[in-house]
Amino acid sequence: MRTIKAINNFKVDLFITFFLIALGFYLRTIFVSKMGADLTGVMLLFTQLTAYLNLAELGIGVAAASLLYKPLSEGDYAKIKYLTLLLS
Repeated sequence: MRTIKAINNFKVDLFITFFLIALGFYLRTIFVSKMGADLTGVMLLFTQLTAYLNLAELGIGVAAASLLYKPLSEGDYAKIKYLTLLLS
């Protein structure tokens, strides 16, 4: 039963991924025809910058969470407070 659910989950995820890729191509074509290549380029520039900043933040968030494991398990609230102030 778990295998069947996993296969169905994979199929749905694959369909959604291909749908979003096709939608991206379609929307870029619409943006270029309606707004022009210059404005579309600026929009894509900011989209890429936002994506890179999200990737950079992902690493910091994971590192901060891993730093808090030991103080949380030991109940060291002073160190938790120190780390949250340091990382915020």
